[in-house]
Amino acid sequence: MAENEHYLDQSATTKPSESALRAMNAAAWGNPSSVHRIGAEAAAQLKAARAAVGATLGMPRITRDRLIFTSCGTESNNIALLGAAAAKKRDPERPGTVILSDGEHPSLENPARQLEERQGYRVFRVPTPRGVPDLDALKEALGRAKEDGFPVIFAGFMLVNNETGAVYDVRSTASLVRRAFPDAVIHCDAVQGYLKLKKNRFSPLALGVDTMTLSAHKIHAVRGAGALYLSENVIRRKNIVPVMPGGGQEGGFRSGTENLPAIASFAAAAEEGFSDLDSRCEKTASLRAVLDRGIARLSETYPGLGLNTPAGESLPNIASVRLPGIRSETMLNFLSGKGIYVSAGSACSAASKKKSAALLAFGLRDDEADSVIRVSMDHTNTEADIAAFLSGLEEGLNGLQRKK
Repeated sequence: MAENEHYLDQSATTKPSESALRAMNAAAWGNPSSVHRIGAEAAAQLKAARAAVGATLGMPRITRDRLIFTSCGTESNNIALLGAAAAKKRDPERPGTVILSDGEHPSLENPARQLEERQGYRVFRVPTPRGVPDLDALKEALGRAKEDGFPVIFAGFMLVNNETGAVYDVRSTASLVRRAFPDAVIHCDAVQGYLKLKKNRFSPLALGVDTMTLSAHKIHAVRGAGALYLSENVIRRKNIVPVMPGGGQEGGFRSGTENLPAIASFAAAAEEGFSDLDSRCEKTASLRAVLDRGIARLSETYPGLGLNTPAGESLPNIASVRLPGIRSETMLNFLSGKGIYVSAGSACSAASKKKSAALLAFGLRDDEADSVIRVSMDHTNTEADIAAFLSGLEEGLNGLQRKK
């Protein structure tokens, strides 16, 4: 990347670190399932990578919990949800209820909608006004599921919203579901919170969840690897089953030869990020303070400019910036032309013309959601990046008019 370019789209993907690239290039090329020496070398590296990533989640070396490697966060989410739906013989008239936070990532929302439309599942979306899950609405939904005989089989709550930065109280929501439906699989998509919140804030044990999704390319590893944590409770009760039968790799939950170079890169980035987590969090918080002051200053000149600030806790890495009378796409193109790279929300659904479900769930109107950009940063950014963004934003606000 050129010196005059400023990358502030870290929630979409991150540049692989030097240690992650070295680990990728040093990874054994053999098949970990082969019994000869070349395969055994690969299997040993795979085992070490699993232990390294597991350690960042607080998993002891000797445990009946399991960490399986996948290709990405989307695959991990699908295995968790669809595997839970397929695990038990269901009453075709009342197969069950799926609970999600409103504005959940499409890799959970879309398969849930398919279960709803094709198999008759009920899907309840917990309202999240201003980024705070409505626990009263969740309690009401749990009671209705009991009364109607539609047992909750899966409940999924993201740890950090990928567009607003809202940090959800996963522990409280998980506890409510657990008390009402002990056999439900309680899942957390931790992709945006992993190695960005302080230690133990993304531990599945601390959050009280059964399954958890991680993604390598969000933490400065190469693309092509994700992970899914499975608790011993889920495995023992067979509350999740494989949804893609094959050779039985990854404990049978994710068949297919493991992508060891990407997994090795994942493990290296995880170890590096975990050991340096406190200083990374401090630096990002400092950068966010600079951004917030700059937005506040500009808002005095440009009424309507502001931040979509969650009512509860928020992650400093993600800032949702509300533009006055300028479409997101217009501002994105303007900033991109100046070498300043931000986004209009989730990169996974950027090609869609639909309004952001996360922003609508947050409480924005359609027209407001169409005038929001996401600035996402981490420890690799500098104050120069923030200054360039604020300068470019001011120039754009001064010169752009809303395109109908």
